[in-house]
Amino acid sequence: MAITSTTLSNKESLEKLWQAFQAVQKLQEDRLAWGINHVSLYVENVDGDWLEKWGEEEEGELDKKLVINSKGHQQN
Repeated sequence: MAITSTTLSNKESLEKLWQAFQAVQKLQEDRLAWGINHVSLYVENVDGDWLEKWGEEEEGELDKKLVINSKGHQQN
């Protein structure tokens, strides 16, 4: 059975590698077809003010997670 599980593991690894290769190939094709504008295919709000707001949402979300986690630890 060890040989079977190793074979399945290798097969799964190869499948993941193939999927990653296909994703990279699609990205490259989009880059060649769209030029620099290919970024807008993969990123939301490229032209927005995301750089000015960098970290604001993450800090708020992190604070909420910390409060939830600290409550969870108090109950245990």
